[in-house]
Amino acid sequence: MAGEKVEAKPAAATPASSGVSDESRLWSALCYVFPVLMFLLVYISEDKKKDKFLFFHAWQSLLLGLGTWLVAMVIAVVTFGIGALCFPVMLLVWLYFAYKAYQGERFVLPVIGEYAEKQMK
Repeated sequence: MAGEKVEAKPAAATPASSGVSDESRLWSALCYVFPVLMFLLVYISEDKKKDKFLFFHAWQSLLLGLGTWLVAMVIAVVTFGIGALCFPVMLLVWLYFAYKAYQGERFVLPVIGEYAEKQMK
């Protein structure tokens, strides 16, 4: 009544406003940090493969990682190693994409994202 204490219940973990679970957002963010490893883990796991948000980001991050690695190697060879200094910039871009995935955002990169969407069908 007047002197009773009301205990506040802790809020239950709810998915982000986009409707994506916390686990799915975390795995999607990790895909951009460790593209090849996380793609393999997602691809061999049947329950993770069913998560469309995660599977899309796994494909997109794999293609992004392989594509940027290939471009970086070509630039490094052409510039006799000086172009390898662009790796920290690539790392920052990957971390930005990981942040966006962790926020529950499904962003589609121009060419890579379109191919990743085709893999979903």
